[in-house]
This record gives sequence, C-alpha cells and structure tokens, in this order.
Amino acid sequence: MKKIFLSVLITFSIYTVTVAQGIVRGKIMDASGETQIGVTIVVKSNPSIGTVTDLDGNYSLALKDSTTQTLVVSSIGYELVEEVVRAKKGEVIIKNFILKSTAHEMKEIEVNAKGNHAKDSYIESMKKSSSVTLDYISSETIKKTGDANVTAAVARVSGVSTNGSFITVRGIGDRYIKTAINGLRIPTLDPFTNNIKLDLFPASLVDNVIITKTESPDLPGDFAGAYISVETKDYPEQLAINIETSVGYNNQTTFKDIVSSQQSSTDWLGFDNNFRDHNHDSFIQNIKQPTDYQQFVALGLGAYYSSLGVTNENWSANSDVYYRLGLIQLGLLSPAQFNDNAAYQVAKIQYITGPYSQQAFQTINANVPESGKSFANNWNTISRKAPLDFSQSFSIGSQTKFLGRPFGFLFGYRYGSSTKYDPEYFASKIKADGTRESLFSGPHSEEVNGWSAIANVAYKFSPNHSVSFLFMPNFSGANKADNLLDNLDSTILIYKKIQFYEQRKQMVYQLKSEHFFPGKKIRAEFSASYTDGNSSVPDFKTLRYIYRKDIDTWQIGGDNGDIDRYYRYLSDNLFDSKASIKIPFYDKPGLPRKLKLGGAYQYNFKESQQYDYNVQFGNNSNLALKDGNIDEFFDLNNFGFTNGTVSGIPYSTIKEYYVEDGTPANHTFGKSEITAGFLMIDYTIIPRLRFSGGVRIEHADLFTDVFKFDSIGYLKNDPRRNYSSSFPLVNPGKLNETNYLPSANLIFKLNGDSSANNNSPINLRLNYSSSIARPSLRELSDVAQLDYEFKEFVFGNSDLKTVHINNYDLRLESYFKSGDNISISLLYKNFKNHIELVRSVGLTWQNVDHSYVAGVELEGKKILGKHFEFRGNCAYLKSQTKFVRNRVDISDGVKQYIPIDTLTRTMFGQAPYVLNGMLTYNADSIGLSFTVSYNVQGERLVITSANPFIPDVYELPRHVIDAKVIKKFGKHFSTSVTVRDLLNTSVTRIYKGTDFIYDEYSYGTNFLIGISYKL
Repeated sequence: MKKIFLSVLITFSIYTVTVAQGIVRGKIMDASGETQIGVTIVVKSNPSIGTVTDLDGNYSLALKDSTTQTLVVSSIGYELVEEVVRAKKGEVIIKNFILKSTAHEMKEIEVNAKGNHAKDSYIESMKKSSSVTLDYISSETIKKTGDANVTAAVARVSGVSTNGSFITVRGIGDRYIKTAINGLRIPTLDPFTNNIKLDLFPASLVDNVIITKTESPDLPGDFAGAYISVETKDYPEQLAINIETSVGYNNQTTFKDIVSSQQSSTDWLGFDNNFRDHNHDSFIQNIKQPTDYQQFVALGLGAYYSSLGVTNENWSANSDVYYRLGLIQLGLLSPAQFNDNAAYQVAKIQYITGPYSQQAFQTINANVPESGKSFANNWNTISRKAPLDFSQSFSIGSQTKFLGRPFGFLFGYRYGSSTKYDPEYFASKIKADGTRESLFSGPHSEEVNGWSAIANVAYKFSPNHSVSFLFMPNFSGANKADNLLDNLDSTILIYKKIQFYEQRKQMVYQLKSEHFFPGKKIRAEFSASYTDGNSSVPDFKTLRYIYRKDIDTWQIGGDNGDIDRYYRYLSDNLFDSKASIKIPFYDKPGLPRKLKLGGAYQYNFKESQQYDYNVQFGNNSNLALKDGNIDEFFDLNNFGFTNGTVSGIPYSTIKEYYVEDGTPANHTFGKSEITAGFLMIDYTIIPRLRFSGGVRIEHADLFTDVFKFDSIGYLKNDPRRNYSSSFPLVNPGKLNETNYLPSANLIFKLNGDSSANNNSPINLRLNYSSSIARPSLRELSDVAQLDYEFKEFVFGNSDLKTVHINNYDLRLESYFKSGDNISISLLYKNFKNHIELVRSVGLTWQNVDHSYVAGVELEGKKILGKHFEFRGNCAYLKSQTKFVRNRVDISDGVKQYIPIDTLTRTMFGQAPYVLNGMLTYNADSIGLSFTVSYNVQGERLVITSANPFIPDVYELPRHVIDAKVIKKFGKHFSTSVTVRDLLNTSVTRIYKGTDFIYDEYSYGTNFLIGISYKL
C-alpha cells in the first residue's frame, strides 16, 4: 500500500511540475500529409531550449518563461520558419505546421494537435492524403447527431445502411464487411453473423469510425464492401475530464406496463448472476416406461442377473425365462413351479397388481422429481413498469512526463440502460398455396443494460520508440419477451410466449509499439490484440398452447406445440496481430516514396455448447390447462410422483417432467488460422501523380466439427453422424487454401498546384483489387440451431466455397478553400460463388455462381452563410444475382440439391438507394447548436426462399429523422435535448408481390435530456 501511495505521489509531483510551465505542442507534416520525424524546434533567444519531432511527427516543448517567445522550426530540404508564441503557466498551446520544400514557404496551420482524432478536420486531412478510398464519422459529428452507439452513427455515412445491429455498405451485406477495433479484429459473439454487433460500442468511448471502401495490400483481403475500424478514444494533449449524464423518455414505452420476464438482481449490470442458468450435469432423464429388466433390477435383483450375465440389451433373447426367474427371486413363484404355466400366470398377476411396479418406477426415477423441480416455474411472462432510459459516461485523460519522457493516459467508462416496447407487434407466415399459415400479434419488448470501459496508456521511452496498451471490457445483456396471439382461425386461438435473454462479454487487450530508425529512416509498427469473448443464452423459452372456442377447451403439449427451453453457451477467443516496416526509397521533399512490407497472423477458437429441454407428460397424468392458467399448470408439485390405479392395476407416474433432446451435435468447436504477408509500394511519380499497390498473400486453415465425432474419428458422410431426421448429417467443415490478392491505386491531382498551399485540391482516384470472402465457422457447421430473430432453425453447409470478388472503383473528389467538399464515386464488383442465406428445410447458406453490384455515390459538405452547414450523401446501387433455386432432399442424413428453377434478383441485403442528410446551425457567440438529420434506405431483400411458391421477404423503406439541440453554459457545462426517430416509422417486412406482411413493429420516439461537464 505504501508503494502504491509513493508511486501516486511521485506521478502527481511530476505532473504538478509539468503543468507549472507553459507547453507548446503540435504536429508537423509535409505537403503530402506525411508526418515529419526529426524536425528541430528551438527557442530563438535560447537555442539550448528545444526539441525534435518524434516518430509520429509530434513535438512538445516546455517554456518556463511566460513572456512572448519565438520558435524556430527547421529541417533539411524544407524552408525555415519562425513562429511567435506565448504560453502562460499551466497552459498548453497547440501549434501545427505543414513544411514546404525549399521551393515553397512554410505555413503554420490551425488544425488538430497530435491530431485530435475526434475532429472532422483531422480525418478529413487523412482522407485527402490517403491512398485508398475511405469515409468516416467522427466523434465531433456523433455529438451533433446524438447517436448512442456506433451502429446508429455509421448509418449516416455514404452507402451505409443498417440491418438491426449490423450494417450493409454499398449494398453489400455482413459477409463482405470486416469490422475491427483500432485496426484489429475481435470475435463476433454471434453464431449467425461474421461481424461484431456495433451497438456493443457506445459512441462516448469512440474517437471516430473509419470506413475503407477500397482494398490495399496492408489491409485484410477478406472484404469487398468495407473495412470498418472503430477507433477508440485516444489520450488528449492536456488534462481533460468529461462527465455526461442523460435520461430518456419514450412516448410509447416509458412508465407504461410492458411485457417482460423474471430478471436477476444483476440484470441492470448487463449480466445474469446464474438466476436463469441451470446445472446441466445434475439433470436426470425420466424413464417413462421402464423395461422388465430395469424394474427387476430396481427391486434388488441387479446382482442376481449380473451373475447370470443378463443385461438390458440381451434380455429380449430369453425374456420369458428371465421374467420367471425374477418372480422366483421375489418369492411369487417357487422354483418347482418354474415350468408350471398356470402358477406362472398367477404369480405374474400378483406382480402386476401388487406394489412392485410402483416401487420399481420410483426407485428408477428417484431423482427425477428433484431434477424437474430445479427448473423454475417461470413459463409465464410478467408485466413491469418501464423506467426512463439512462446513460452515464465519464472519462479523464492527460499527457505528462514520466522518467522524463511523454506519458499519456485515458480512462473512461459508459453505462446505459434502455427499453423498447411495441404493444402491437405483428408477424405472419404464408403457405405454399399463397394463404396465411399464421397471424400473430401482441406486445413485444426489449430491455438492454450494459457498460463499457477503456484504459489506454501510451509511453514514448525515446523520441523514436513508443508503446501503448489498451484494455476494454464490454458487458451487455438484452432481455426480450413476447406475448403473441394467433386468431387467424376464429374458432382456435393460438397463444405463444417467448422469453429470450442474451448476455455478451468481451475482454479486449491490445498492445501497439512504433519505432523509427533514423539512420535509414525506417518505420516499424507492431500491434496485437487478444479478446476473451463469451456469449450465453440461458433459458430461451418458447411456449405454445391453444384455446378451442368451438369446444371451450384449453390444450397444451403434444400436437398443440412444444414446450421448450434452450441454453446456449458460446466461447469465442481471438488473437490478431500484424507487423510492418516502411522503408523510403528515392524519397524527396514533396515526393514521398515508400516500400512497405509486413505480415499478419490471426487465430480464432470457438466452442459452442447447447442444451435443449422440453416438458412432456407422464402416463395417466390427466393434466388439464384450466382457463389458460400457465402458472398453475406448471406448478412444481406436478413434477413429483403421483400414484393411482387403472382397472385395478396400481401405477406410479410423474405428471410433468423434462426431457433433454441431447445429441452430440449440440457440442461443437471451430478453429481458424489465417497467416498473411504483403508487399506494397506507395510511390509519388510526379507531384500530381501517385501510385499505391502491391500484393497480399493469405493462407487460411479453417476446421469445425462436433467434439464427439472428431474425437472418435468419424469420416465425412459416416452414417453415425446422423443426429436428426429433419436435417443433414453433421459433416466436418474444412477450408484450407492460399489466395493471392493484388491491388492497385492511382491518384491524380487534377488541379495545377500540388503543394500544401493548395487548399482546394481535386483528386481522381482509380482502384482495382481482388478480394475474397470466406465462409465463417458457423456457416461451415452443418448443425441446426433455433434462431430468435427468424424464429426458426438455421443450419450450416459444409460444402460452401470461398467467394472471389473483383473490385473496380473510380472517385472524383474536390475540396474548396471555404471548407466545402464534394465527391462522386463509381463502383463495380463481380462475385463468384456469392453466399446467400436461403430458406429450405430451415434456413441455410448456399453458393451462387455469379453476382454483381454496380453503383454511384455522391457526398458533400456545404457551409451556408455564417451559421449553417449541410452535409449529405446518397448512393444508388444495382445488384443482380443469378440464383439456381434448389430443393434440399435428405435421405439417411445425406443431402441432395434438386434444381427447381433459375431466377434473377437482387443480392441479399442490398438496398437500391441510401440517402443521408444533416443540417447544423451553430451560434458560437451564444453557445448554441442545433442539428437535424435524415436517413432512408431503399427496399431490400432480407429473407430468401428456396420454395418457388413462397415469396422472398423484403424490408420496406423507413424514413428516420433525428434532432439535437446543445446549449453551452460557460466554458465547462452544456445541456442537450435529443429527439430520436421523430416520425416513429415502423419497420415493415413484406412478402414480395403479395399484400401479406411478414412482420411489423415500431418502438416510439425517444426524447433525451443530457447534461455534461468538460474540463
């Protein structure tokens, strides 16, 4: 404890000494946007006070004197500059420079420091100088729109549309998008998707989101739509403290009685404290109808039969003999009467009408009642009053000196809770003859609690070497409940209750080191990430029962629908790393030319465990559902022994008991190992022409299987791999291949002035690349699992092939001195073996031979007068896939694809257009800003059908308008009012070409009031 106190005291002392001085900090770049290392900055009146820029082009100079000082900035090949500054004690002044070659003058620029990654101007500068086509959304913009998480924020980027918590870019869905945290992958925690749910990351802990739309050899090769990197908060230049609290009211939810379920005492923290969970090792399976052998053994004859070599398996060979021997051992038949059939029949009747069967049944199933009662009687949903939404965030960060070297830190957290509720959720299914199969409606709710934190520290142990470490835990829990009623048939009411809880946990650890070797001017970077990810669905319950109006009877179980509860556990651990070196060659001021080479390694291991239980009824249980009283029907006393007689024959039964539908296929694993290397050049041929490109080589080794089948060594199509009559054999999913992925980018500066004095560059970008999309481990696994969103089974396809894509992009972008900009992009992508999710005997994935996407994107920013700014973007896209529709026939577990027809339609998840607009009013003099934003995306395919008589499902356009007002009070305080989804437009999905709605829901309009403090 004393050591900890001493360390804190020393650190505080160092910090106090530091802030007692004035500090000038900044970043120095050249005309092309390259950071300049080793630039000298000295005080003109005392050259002994000085510093040099580090490997990031950053400098920090402490000035003890508060008087006006002149800084001299110099570097070989560049013009000398002098800048007058005055830094008061404790003040940090930011001065950034763009160096000009000796043919130009140097210009001091008022852009962001080390750069402030949260600012639009920082990323806009990066976008201009980037060799690839990229878009972004910054924390600065997110604060204007009031978006709560990354999913909502990126929906405002050109060509981006959302599908729940997942996104589509340029009309290309989940499979062709890669998401990363600070450029490193983390696990998805979802068995049915390839990407992380971006709503896991609160906007308050994010600096920006970079969306790279064209490939480069130093990026992973398995994307075609976009490579999305969520950049977490970086430490600031000086002490910064941010505290923000908000409460939200929803006109459809807050203070209303909503459908819900019983919850644990820790739900509010984003995880369940085992309240819903179950000890599966303690489960005892009921033996409803014991065999004669089992009964005699239960009556104490086990040792006797064992001495004779009799087992349950060979009993049937001489069952009459063994039965007679058992009666003799019980004293009901004398040895002399062994062959006396009349005596045998009398003894048999005595056995049947005596207490023997009852005693044997209760002995055999002695622990079944306790096992059944260990499951809570929580089949019924409950009603709860919805509270206000709430969020709280806090962060503190600074930069100081430790052992004489720069040390930066940032610590922050964000907690949030929200409730969504629709009292009139609607869903239906149709049959092959075009008529409705079901028509459900009723209340639906979703309650989400979670928290995230971040700890980010960075240390430059020399001007040319730095190391940083990040730790980011994320906890999230979502409780969903449905009370649905199907009254399609006026004489039969079908009730369905669904309760679903999912908790997700990610512990993200990231390490990054950067190095500069001045002799050869070589830059080296290494970064690595390890994520311990876990997701569980404890006690996913589905209950269906019926009320027959015509006979005034309630019915449950059997043909009336299953009574199921599912438990799923997913462990998903991922290690990702990459290293690179950048070597200049023929490098000249204003003409950067570099060779970059490196490699990457990624290892992912997934383990999935599932336990499925359903309630069944014992013989002679005589149970009846009275007046729809679910609580009474599932009373735990019904899970105990009940005795009675039928026609004078006594019996013992268990009225209700659980059966585990356990198969080896419920326990699977998967592992993937991806190794990559790349070589690329970034070469400025002449000041107005730049080439960037090279080749990336990736080797992938993927394998998934059932634990038991793999350990025994079952081969593909082994009949013992059959686990269900409804689904195919569970074959091992394998993929082992090497891919060579070239890419090339050309950037033309079309206007004459190529120097940094040109504040209005016009760039033309041309790109070609070859990329891939591998099937995921889940998609390669033939195992079927029930999906909550689709409410039906989804099974994989071990025969899937890798998708190969050729990408072509052209982009023209123009920037104006006023700060306005505009760009237009043309794109074309050709897919071979495109993968789509189709409905067959369930939902599964299949390859499609040929598909394409073509489109145009337009985006820009316009400053309107003194106070207004407009940003907008639109994307118009056309996709086409030629799809051979197959019927899947399963015989002895072996699947056969029987072609039905060939059709041409849009690609899965592709929206034909996406429109975004944002108008901002700023009045800095009174500290007031107002932003209104708009988003709409076109009709898109969300569920495909393999049955020609059942149409595909499309989601209709939804117009979303959000608004936010911010008022500042002094330097530190501000308040805000945010309105989300002002129109409350419903999410509607339809069966294409029919008047039938697949499902429809809306969650009301949110009104949030926030207050924040910033130092």
